[in-house]
Amino acid sequence: MSQAQIDATDLLCRLLDRDRPEINGHTLNTEHAEAAAHLQRERLLVLGPALDWVTCPECGIETARVVRELPQRDMELHCPACEEVVVTRALRETYKVALPRVVTAVLTGLNLSNGGLKPIIADMAWRLGTTEPTRGQPLTWYFARQLFRTQNAACLREHIALERSTTSCVILTSSELPLPPASPLIGFDVRTLSSVARIAQSRFEFFSERSVAAGPQVLPEARPGDSAATTLQYVRAHGKVFVDGIEHALEPRQQTILLALIDDLDHEIDKDALKTACGSQAQRFSPSKEFDRNPLVYKTFIRYLRDDARYALIIPDGDRTWLR
Repeated sequence: MSQAQIDATDLLCRLLDRDRPEINGHTLNTEHAEAAAHLQRERLLVLGPALDWVTCPECGIETARVVRELPQRDMELHCPACEEVVVTRALRETYKVALPRVVTAVLTGLNLSNGGLKPIIADMAWRLGTTEPTRGQPLTWYFARQLFRTQNAACLREHIALERSTTSCVILTSSELPLPPASPLIGFDVRTLSSVARIAQSRFEFFSERSVAAGPQVLPEARPGDSAATTLQYVRAHGKVFVDGIEHALEPRQQTILLALIDDLDHEIDKDALKTACGSQAQRFSPSKEFDRNPLVYKTFIRYLRDDARYALIIPDGDRTWLR
């Protein structure tokens, strides 16, 4: 694995997390020449529209108009302050990320076909498809840009919940980790693309030992910062909740019930759906009985809506930033 591949993957991720995934030609050729050459060779970075106005390189303040192109890759600018200026033509060139090719390269690296590809947010998030690394345990893959934006993370989370793949998915992203503490994707398996793969020929080459490891997007703390906190933030990642600052470990079925309510868009589910979610075979299934050894947790986080015959999640005030 060459340093150029490493640098190219890092540069690509930085560009993908911009509002407009493009870069000026002069910056590209002076600061990222080798990495850029690798991206261009794989056609992941292509020539964009030429600029008619650029920041004058002489004064660094005024906006200069492109007058004409000159021989030897130069051009003439007219700056209000500096008047006529001759600079390299690369200053007006732009290069943009070829998003479809990036997604295709990720698909190819995961040995997935276009058949399972589904856009979730235009030019921002995609469902890539499903693999089965362990027999009978499918894994659904997603790829997303700008997950530091709450609206992007929330939209992706809702889509994953609709597909019922919250406990069996991996999210690849160009964004740096960890994501913001209040991100809707806290507890999900989120991996920065540059940490698990490198650009190779017509594909991303995934490191097998990193691709099977647990993802880094979990809360690193063992307990909340507020010693008196009541929170659900640790259900998915650590299988526990806190009530008034006291830790309560969850049994597997208790964790599944809470996750089902957390992942439902309305945070309300009927008894049959909860029974299916936790895999109970009991003839007289009762969520409250599943919490017989932990009644305080049930009382704190679950409420039975008698009129609707549904169970609702009680969301603590401190969790409303990531649970909506």
